Amino acid sequence: MKIFVFICLVGFFLIDCAEGQSVNKGPEKVTVQFETPEKVEAKDDALLERLNALEQSISVLRDEMANLKYRLDNLHTRPSITTYQLPQEVSLCGERFPLEDRNVWENLDREFLLALSNEVQVLLWMKRARRYFPWIEKRLKEMRLPDDLKYVAITESSLRPEAVSSSGAAGIWQFIPSTGEKYGMRKNRSLDERFDFYKATDAALSYLRNLYEEFRSWTLSMAAYNAGENKIRREIELQKTRNYFYLDLSIETERYVYKIAVAKMILSDPKRYGYRLGEKEFYYPLQAERIQIELAQPLPIIEVARATGFFYKEIKELNPHFFEETIPPGIHFLNLPPGTSEKFLAFLSLWKKEMQGK
Repeated sequence: MKIFVFICLVGFFLIDCAEGQSVNKGPEKVTVQFETPEKVEAKDDALLERLNALEQSISVLRDEMANLKYRLDNLHTRPSITTYQLPQEVSLCGERFPLEDRNVWENLDREFLLALSNEVQVLLWMKRARRYFPWIEKRLKEMRLPDDLKYVAITESSLRPEAVSSSGAAGIWQFIPSTGEKYGMRKNRSLDERFDFYKATDAALSYLRNLYEEFRSWTLSMAAYNAGENKIRREIELQKTRNYFYLDLSIETERYVYKIAVAKMILSDPKRYGYRLGEKEFYYPLQAERIQIELAQPLPIIEVARATGFFYKEIKELNPHFFEETIPPGIHFLNLPPGTSEKFLAFLSLWKKEMQGK
């Protein structure tokens, strides 16, 4: 017992000594390191660099979010084709389709369903219509013709300016060489004006107007545009009727006017039939300055490109009726990028003088 008490006393004594030493311990020495201005500047630069990188990342993320929002706003699931039905009344250029006749209804219904099932084709119609319809509509109004005639170009070529058929019809309005020549479109080794959208449009509308003056019916005029006026004259004489819907014609011509009507139905109100495009998805309207030039010798198209400040490819695409690398001698219409005609005409004047001096 005494030994235990002794050990406890010694323990308490040692603890008191330790505490006393802790209390009496002097203050610790603190070392402060000062950074040089160069190090501080380097750290600031590194921080700024990280901030710039962060700002760029935020900008990219913001753009991605805007793009995602645009996609979500335009995202939709198109219902089944069976959801859509023919309108109760259908007309073309003011002429009514007799849908109470079951045969007429079935013919139109077939073309309607076939068009609706080709979603890619309809979307391309919509996109290309934004490019080409403004000019066609302008000319139709100026020539006092029905606006519905613009849909003829849809059925003819789906608004493809480079279209060529197996029978040799060419361009958006699909003129065969003989009819093209009749309406003032030249064709030779270096030139085919059926591919000149502006000239071909005027020719097509003039042709349709002349057909209407003869047949006094737009449906018959459109059928004649497809089959030729001689064929329609013969069938009218043989079958003793001037009603397009009751003429026995070739399958192609019988379907032709129905296809035009369907193109009108869908493109007049595409949302009604489940087709939607964001504004950014349409093609830009065709724009060009159209001038007439007279050449005594070939003009290289690359010179036109240089004079206007555009690429050779861009000049060629505006003028697909010129087949070669030069514009041949003669009088021609030339399509130029907007705002470049004055610059080009100044170049052309100098170029002609240089050529005369050689």
